[in-house]
Amino acid sequence: MRRSGRKLIALVQANTLPESDWFELVNLLKLAKVAIRPEMAEALALAAAHTTPDDASGATPQDLLCQLRGLLDELGTSAKNPFMVVEGLAETGALMPTDLRAFMTHELGLSPHPVLREAVPLLLLDPEPAVRHAAAVVLEQIAGPETISPVMLRRTLLVRNWVPEGEREAIDRLIRRARVKGVTFAQWTVAPALAINSSMVDGSGAQSLLLTTPAGRTSLFVGLLLKQDFGIRDSWCDGSLPRHKINRTLKEARRTMSWHATGREHLDVVVQHHIARGLAMEHLPQASTVEIAEMIGAADWKDRGLDVAAETERLFDGLGASVQSHGAIAASLQRSGEWIADDRAMQSWFEDDAVIRELVERRPRLKPDVAVRQALEEVLPTRREVWAERLLLQALWLQAGSGNAGRWQDCVVLAHELVVGHPLTGLPAMVAIAERSIFAARVGTW
Repeated sequence: MRRSGRKLIALVQANTLPESDWFELVNLLKLAKVAIRPEMAEALALAAAHTTPDDASGATPQDLLCQLRGLLDELGTSAKNPFMVVEGLAETGALMPTDLRAFMTHELGLSPHPVLREAVPLLLLDPEPAVRHAAAVVLEQIAGPETISPVMLRRTLLVRNWVPEGEREAIDRLIRRARVKGVTFAQWTVAPALAINSSMVDGSGAQSLLLTTPAGRTSLFVGLLLKQDFGIRDSWCDGSLPRHKINRTLKEARRTMSWHATGREHLDVVVQHHIARGLAMEHLPQASTVEIAEMIGAADWKDRGLDVAAETERLFDGLGASVQSHGAIAASLQRSGEWIADDRAMQSWFEDDAVIRELVERRPRLKPDVAVRQALEEVLPTRREVWAERLLLQALWLQAGSGNAGRWQDCVVLAHELVVGHPLTGLPAMVAIAERSIFAARVGTW
């Protein structure tokens, strides 16, 4: 990724692409979920500036303000809903200085177009703190029944629990002001019946969920991608997709990974856990997650992270004395080592990063068994908590479905042994993960 970033910056410096291609490039990067690092954003902004027509270079601030308001007026006329407004702004956001985006957010709040004002609560989730601050300030400024709708207030309250703690006081203040002035909260829709399909947790900590209403020729179709080291990595929804397209998508998904039906409780637990995980890493949910929450009646989604150690112990204690004996634990650890090593569905469970590759590429080259032992003694111990969390999430997925009851219990036992500090060399599953990690780094084909 760093290499591709350097290539992008070099392309910018060459100044050979027309303006339309820069916007298309930024849009493609966003669609591919490629993180735009600060130096890349700066390069893109410079490229956009260099492609500005010459006759704009002498424009006064008043001229530029008129142009900006003209663009927002066009957006307010054409956008069908506030989610489209936010999506449209995101496509060009990387080409705008943060201060300009914050100013634009303020202008949205003051706009005569309701659809533009309705977008402002969604910008409380913007990746840039300055934009989120501007959204909170202008919402407090316009707090009143003429300019803040009940839906806007409901969305503001929802996302209040998805933003950093330090930003919640400003949101609470604007909510109180709106309430004093007579703005009411819009009612939530009744949660519809949902068919929920969830993938297993893969070796990168990713889990996908596909939700649909079970009846009708067209149905709601929702997708969420959860990532252990990111939070909610992606989300999308379609309120009315033909049933044959939904069935085709589900069929394709099952070809590439292990899936099964889960329930609403599992959905709520893992989504809220990843909201909290993302918040800890300054990765806020996208505006589309708000749309999903509204469509499925998820009024109570908050930043509720799982306490991995406590939840693991709760599940372990619930297994009963027969599973907690020394012999039963040893048998469970042996089983988990076998199915993690042999089950094709588990082939993605390995480490693949620069630390492992450096271990493999050492000179003189280590023998495979020595490299595996060093991975177990030097690399994986620093990731004990990561794997305990992964196993807990896998256990919750298995428990929520109709799969092998013994396997989810094995996940709980293995997670428990990681939590209590069992040496990794004595855990067959971790040995299998280390072996696969070394093999993958050696062959370089994963």
